[in-house]
Amino acid sequence: MHGFFGSYGVATNWDLSTYSDKSFIIREHCEKRIKVTQVTLSQFLDDKYFTETDECFLAVEGVLFEADNPSDAIQRYLKGEITFWDSWRGSFCGLLYDKRTDKLLIFNDHIGSKILFYTQTKEGFIFASDLCILATAVNAHTLNNDYALTMLNEGFSGTAQTFIRGIFRIIAGQYLCIQGSQLISFQYHHFDNTPYVYNEEEMLKETDRLFRQAVARVIKKNEQEGLRHFFPLSGGLDSRMTQWIARQLTNQPITNFTFSQTGHYDHLLPQEISRTLGNTWQFLPLDGGEYITDVDGVCERTGWLVNYMLPIEIDYFSRQQKWHNTGVVLTGINGDNIFAAGSANEVEMERIYTQGFSGYSLGSPLIMQYYTETYSPFCDVDVLDYVLHVPTSKRRNYYFYDRWILTYYPEAAQWHHKYMKIGHRPKMITLLGRNIPLHEVGKRIVMSILKRLHIYDAYRATKKDSMNPYDFWVIENPAILEQIHLYYNKYCNLISQYSWFDICKEKMRIGTIMEKGKVLTIQSAIVHLNLH
Repeated sequence: MHGFFGSYGVATNWDLSTYSDKSFIIREHCEKRIKVTQVTLSQFLDDKYFTETDECFLAVEGVLFEADNPSDAIQRYLKGEITFWDSWRGSFCGLLYDKRTDKLLIFNDHIGSKILFYTQTKEGFIFASDLCILATAVNAHTLNNDYALTMLNEGFSGTAQTFIRGIFRIIAGQYLCIQGSQLISFQYHHFDNTPYVYNEEEMLKETDRLFRQAVARVIKKNEQEGLRHFFPLSGGLDSRMTQWIARQLTNQPITNFTFSQTGHYDHLLPQEISRTLGNTWQFLPLDGGEYITDVDGVCERTGWLVNYMLPIEIDYFSRQQKWHNTGVVLTGINGDNIFAAGSANEVEMERIYTQGFSGYSLGSPLIMQYYTETYSPFCDVDVLDYVLHVPTSKRRNYYFYDRWILTYYPEAAQWHHKYMKIGHRPKMITLLGRNIPLHEVGKRIVMSILKRLHIYDAYRATKKDSMNPYDFWVIENPAILEQIHLYYNKYCNLISQYSWFDICKEKMRIGTIMEKGKVLTIQSAIVHLNLH
C-alpha cells in the first residue's frame, strides 16, 4: 500500500519501484535523524500535509474533512497539545517530528483506517505503509506463529500483530512516541459504551443530526474537489441509509454501484432503491465466482491483515473501474455493528475493536484506498462517540435503528431488510453473549450439530440464497476448487513443519471456501514475505 516510508536514527534503503507509476506523487524529507518518503495519490493532495517549520515537520496521509491547517496544527503541538489530531475528522494517519527535542510522533486515526507498520532495531526505528517493502528493508522474515494461528481461527486479528515477528501496526486510536532509543505506545482515544439514561426522542434526534453531519462531510469534500460521487449500494440497511441521506444533501449526480449474484435481493433491491432516489446505477454480476482465486493480489493490497476472501468482491469490482476522478467513497461499513448491537453490553467494545475495526471492516476500505479514499458515517468519531452510549438493550434487534428510520425516513422503510419488515422484528434471546432471533435457536443448534458431524458445509453448498454463494459456485464450477487446491498444494511444503499444519489440512479437506481462504492467506504471506 502506498503511504509513508520512513526511518529514525538509522539509514534505510527502500525499494519503491512498485510505485514508479506516474499516477503516484513522491515527496521526500530528510534531516538530522529522520528520513521520510511519501508515496501518494493526487486526490486530496491539499489534505496530505508535508510541511516544515523551524521547530517541526508534519506529514499526513489520507483525507481530512475538518482539521487545522498545518501551521496551526504545529502551533497547537508547540503549546502542549500533543495529540492535536484528536479533534480532526477524516480518514488519516500522520507523523510529526519535533526538531527541538528530536522526538517523533506517529499516529493513526480513531478507528485505525490506515495501515502503518513499524519495527525497532538496535540502530533505530523504521516504519512503512507496505509490509512487504518494510520486511525487505529490515531483513525481517521470521513467521509470527501466534498470528498465523489467529488467522486460521478468525481470519483477521484485532491486535497490533502481523505475520512477521517483530513488525507491528499502529492500531485504532493509537500513536507512538520515539525519542532516542525509547519507543512508547499511547492510546489517545478509546470508544466506550457506558449506557446513558435512555431518552428515545432526544437520542434519535441527536443520532440523526450527527449522522447527517457525517454524510455531509463526504458530500462537501467531493464537491469542493470537483470529484464524482461513486457510492456502493447493497440490499442491506446500512448502505441504504447512507445513500438516502446523501441524496437529500446534494443535487449533484450520484452513481451507485452494486455487485452480487444475479437475482439475489442484493441485486434487485439496490436497483429499485437507486432508481427511486434518481441515481445512476451500475451492476457487476458475481455469477460463477472465478474471481475468488486471486489470492496474492488481495493479500498484497491489504497487507496480509485479513483472510483474502473477505474483501475479494470489492477487489474484483475495483480492478475493473477507472478511479482517477472519483471522490471519497461513502460506504455503510459497520452499520449493523454500531446501530444494531449484536452482542451484550459487556462484550460489545471488544467485538467492535476486533471485528468492527478489523476483518471485513478493514479489508474492504483498504482495497478502495488503493484507488481513492473511503468513509463510513457509522465509523465517524462523533457518531460512534454518541450512539455507542445508547443502551445495547435498545439497539439490539434493530429496535433503535428501526425507530430512527421510521421517525425520520419512513419512505426508506418501504423495502424489506433481510426479508423482515422494518419495525417488525422477531423476538431475540442472548445466547453465549450473542443476540439470536428466538425462532432461529433450533436452527442454530441443528447447524452446530451438523458442523461437528462435518455435514454443515455440504448443506451450505446447496444454498443459493446469497449474494456470493461460494460453495454453491464450487459445485457448479469445480475448476474453482481445483485452482484453490493447486495453490495450496504448490506451497504445502512451506507450512508442513508447523504445529497448526493439521488444522490447515482439515480446512482444506472439509472446510468451506471461506475457511480455505484462511489457509491460502497464510501461504501467500509465507511466500511473498519470504517467511520461515
